[in-house]
Amino acid sequence: MEKMFYPKSIVIIGLSSKPNNIPRLILGNLLRWGYMGRILGVNPRVTENSNVDGVKMFKRIEDLPLVPDLAVALIPAKYIPDTIKSCGIFGIHNMAIPSGGFNEFGPEGKKIAQKTVENARKYGVNFVGPNGVTIANTANGLCLPFVPSYPPVKGGISIITQSGGVGLMLWNLMNNEDIGMAKFASIGNKLCLDEVDFLEYFGSDRDTKVICIYLESISRGQKLLEVAQKIDKPIIVLKANTTPAGKKAAMSHTAAMHNNDQIVDSAFERAGIIRIHSFSDFISVAKAFHLPPMKGNRLMVMSPAGGFTVMMAELCEQLDFEFADPRDDLFKGLSNYSNAGVIKFSNPLDMGDIYDPNLYAHIFYSVMHNQNVDGAVYVSQWPQMPKGENVFYKMFNTDLSNETIGAIQSSGKPLGVCLFGLATTTYKIKQNISLPIFNSPEEMLFALKVQGAFFRQKEEGKKTYPLPTNIDLVSANSWLEDKDGEHGEECLDLLESFGLPAPQREIVVNQDEAENVARNLGMPVVLKVISKDALHKSDAGGVLLNLDNEQEVRAGFEKIRANLFTYNQSADFQGVRVMEQAKEGFDMFIGGSCDPAFGQVMFFGFGGIYVEAFDDIANVLCPATHQEVADKLQRLKSFKILQGARGKKQGDIQAYIDAVVRVSHLLYRFPQIVELDINPIRVFPVSRGILALDARMKITT
Repeated sequence: MEKMFYPKSIVIIGLSSKPNNIPRLILGNLLRWGYMGRILGVNPRVTENSNVDGVKMFKRIEDLPLVPDLAVALIPAKYIPDTIKSCGIFGIHNMAIPSGGFNEFGPEGKKIAQKTVENARKYGVNFVGPNGVTIANTANGLCLPFVPSYPPVKGGISIITQSGGVGLMLWNLMNNEDIGMAKFASIGNKLCLDEVDFLEYFGSDRDTKVICIYLESISRGQKLLEVAQKIDKPIIVLKANTTPAGKKAAMSHTAAMHNNDQIVDSAFERAGIIRIHSFSDFISVAKAFHLPPMKGNRLMVMSPAGGFTVMMAELCEQLDFEFADPRDDLFKGLSNYSNAGVIKFSNPLDMGDIYDPNLYAHIFYSVMHNQNVDGAVYVSQWPQMPKGENVFYKMFNTDLSNETIGAIQSSGKPLGVCLFGLATTTYKIKQNISLPIFNSPEEMLFALKVQGAFFRQKEEGKKTYPLPTNIDLVSANSWLEDKDGEHGEECLDLLESFGLPAPQREIVVNQDEAENVARNLGMPVVLKVISKDALHKSDAGGVLLNLDNEQEVRAGFEKIRANLFTYNQSADFQGVRVMEQAKEGFDMFIGGSCDPAFGQVMFFGFGGIYVEAFDDIANVLCPATHQEVADKLQRLKSFKILQGARGKKQGDIQAYIDAVVRVSHLLYRFPQIVELDINPIRVFPVSRGILALDARMKITT
């Protein structure tokens, strides 16, 4: 990867002197950006001793006088597989392929894509692309995108994007905001190198301080998380392709597969990846990381306009900021500078009655060095006003950047500044000071919130996932041995080996056995059909509750059998499971599945027969910690029910959380369990535990 971004020599395949030749635009960018390595060109149609803009041309790769570090091939897709072969045989092992027409372009394109990958593996060639504008590096003037461009400001932002157009758009946004770029990778269809490869490289790159990623699909999700968790730098991701419309567009754009968006959220949260949902958030969040870390949640809000303070107060509450209490001494001191004495100082701080802007420096200093303040925000404006020695011109149009930067650097705390004004004015301000200026209170507060959360999570360190106590791995292994396909309630035995209690139960095949077992268990009892053709027993009328005498049990046995054959005439009736009747409680759900990108995932929430209707479900990757599960559970609507709504006793929340954690370890230890559904899991009042009442699973060996 280092040789790809720092090549000492480049060959441009397909270069010609024709005015409409696209590879010639790549050459133009290299020359414009100041790339100082050796550049050569290859085109089978060139004549001897020809050149393009001074670059010597050759008919074949084999004719080159040296083995270049990097080859750029912008030629029709059908020629790419053979070109990769020629490069590999000649000794070129790094390529950039911007060409389109591969797996995003129908059956023929898929064949070309397959041959491209085969040849790359066979001949030892790594490549970025195809169908992307490939790579750039401001450190050495490397610019392989074919869109003519000027070099952006050098800085610490590196970009990985599945869309070349989105990536180039970010260059413009960064230039507008005076945010500098380090490196750039447009990965397109990512047939070889993908976001994980570039993330790993940028994570160790000396010039990269913040990593911004635009993705339409994630295929190596587990590896992505593994790499992200090792990187201390902020990773900001905009994940598109989250709706049916987005999925359709992405398939024709980069042949991107669709990911489960809720699982993506959980995965990013675990890895400390910052997920954003708009292009502008790339810039605002990156700005926040140009400020010191916000180590706590206590925020001071300041503005010379009362309306801004009201708006900011509401935004802070929505984002769960705490309003810092700097104590009365600060506010008493400010009252000495009040002009009319008509504003009571508090947090949010309305500074509209302080007309002398030179006093703002004192306020910034006092606020930022207050031990009860973790960070601050300031919103003002630079309006277009007639010049003159009047109080309002000085109040609004005084440069306070040195004082503000000094307060930030001295205190080691973030002070976010949002400034409104004419676009031309704010642009000039941003270009001439090192202080990041935000464009709206909304983006500023969001950016500071995620910035603070990022640093706090990094301070906590990497989570550990110890196996819970009282788990019988020997019994679990024995139960799973040689099992395949779908299994019903018998998997309660497996759950018990992982510490999940289940009701007492026995299988019977006739009325007499049903009566005897029910008498031994104690009435009332539950009867449940056993049939591979009725895994959803309720749909087949295969569950009877509250049977409290022998006659009801005998009649129930026959009713369940009749219901099964009504449901499916050819069903295989294997008997009836007689279970003790569980006492009343809250019916919840625990489930799991294997996600193609992120592996084993747990789902949990409101259960019973209406689990799909209410859709009150959270998810977490396996294995999970008690804290992770608790945090997700508290976000569900059903959490209020568990807390004891409408006079009911509070449920045993900790026992339910522990059950979810135990199942997460079960799925992690035994990935052959590709589907699991424990529904319902009965949650009893506090300290009385839980019972897994029904379950089914699918095992793939």
